Amino acid sequence: MGRGLFTLGSILILLTIGLWVAGVVDWLPSDMVDRWSALSLKGGLITLAAGAVLRLVSPVRRQVTRGRCAVCGCAIERGHVYCLDHLQETVNAYRDRQHDASLSRRR
Repeated sequence: MGRGLFTLGSILILLTIGLWVAGVVDWLPSDMVDRWSALSLKGGLITLAAGAVLRLVSPVRRQVTRGRCAVCGCAIERGHVYCLDHLQETVNAYRDRQHDASLSRRR
């Protein structure tokens, strides 16, 4: 999300520069250039700043959510994805699927 906002902000700022150039060369009327360039510059700066903030906050969010179960969010041991209960459920479900698959192949 941060990368997309950062890119959109950059594009809006480039659009603003293009509008200024079009105004100087007299391709577009001056009043239209002033109105649209102000809007695109403000929008570009806001989205660029929001994208930069999201890109800075993303690693912090990842660190905060690390060490939590993917299903219930309770604390887990280092290197694990699930808590012990959900790990056991996942292993049992996998064993059941493997067992059912081996039975269907025998027939």
